[in-house]
Amino acid sequence: MAVKVAFITVTLQHYRLSFYEKLSREKGFEIRVYHGVHQKNDGRPSYSGEVSFANEIFEEHKRQVGPFSVVENRGLMEKVRAFDPDIIVLPGIAGIVTNRRIASWAKRRQKKLIIWSCGWEPGRAKGLLLAMKNHMVSRMFRKGDCHLTYSTKASDYVESLGVAKGLITTCYNGIEIDDLLKNEKEIKQSAKKVREELKLDGKKTFIYVGGLIPEKRIDLLIAAFLQLRKKYDEIRLLIIGDGPERADMLKMLDAANDPNINWLGRIVDGVDAYFAAADCMVLPGIGGLALNQAMIWGKPCIVSEADGTEDDLVIDGKTGFRFRAHKQESLQDAMVRYISLSEEEKAVMSESAREIILTKSNTNKMVEEFLAAFRRLV
Repeated sequence: MAVKVAFITVTLQHYRLSFYEKLSREKGFEIRVYHGVHQKNDGRPSYSGEVSFANEIFEEHKRQVGPFSVVENRGLMEKVRAFDPDIIVLPGIAGIVTNRRIASWAKRRQKKLIIWSCGWEPGRAKGLLLAMKNHMVSRMFRKGDCHLTYSTKASDYVESLGVAKGLITTCYNGIEIDDLLKNEKEIKQSAKKVREELKLDGKKTFIYVGGLIPEKRIDLLIAAFLQLRKKYDEIRLLIIGDGPERADMLKMLDAANDPNINWLGRIVDGVDAYFAAADCMVLPGIGGLALNQAMIWGKPCIVSEADGTEDDLVIDGKTGFRFRAHKQESLQDAMVRYISLSEEEKAVMSESAREIILTKSNTNKMVEEFLAAFRRLV
């Protein structure tokens, strides 16, 4: 009889589809994914197409209580009870009230509970409010039979909340690489066309790919780039993405009137050609998987504090450069460090960046870790 696994996630994202598909193909397990749907344009749209794995939609209701977002996933509790899973995988977000209820139900019914945590802390709560939040998160986390985390930083965070170290496994958040490797030649040919169309040859091209939301700090990147343009003629900036900050960003670009900055809108299918065409990825604010997607194409990355995965991926001077969060001058210095690299240094950094994704931060490794956790629990 197959082990039933209820996999609960905030929303269904295109970059997670192959992860769920591969888990669902594994014999001995019946996987069902429960997910919400984004109701507003926040730069991170939900996937809405057909999928090959069992899934059900719940209705998300959010309200703001002081600095906290409190979320109720209506109908989810009833759906999970009807499925009656042996294992439940919950996102480590205690602000989702339904998650806490499901965790309590799982303990009463002796279901095995895996809590999957990013470990990113937005920092809106301070002092007593932060202590209250950490207490609430700790109570939920201690109900987990197993914890899988995005990064080493997230593992340390979970342990700091009172979870035994032996229950925590770092499962590096990764991207699907099978199709990229299979189609590598074609993608590189497309990248060559991108370079020709955008006239990137002979230039040092920085790229940003992600949502246009305040936390991503696209304004910081544009300001830093414009400052560097006073000294460097040969640099370019490609911006790929959309979201609620688009209007403000376009005002900045109109005022700058710099032909060396190109906003290309949101690109999902075919975006790898742009990563491959660029020279260096810059993540000026929060984020994560864009680093992986750049590094599989051998692109060094510049980042400050993203979602915690940056500490495992972007090693200063080896796979990219780090800068102090929200500090324009520090970001400029990091970009200058890249501009100043010799071709030999770039080649070494490129190889190191790609190797990390191939060996430890990809969907295949994630699937291995999750299946190992399932088997330990049953």
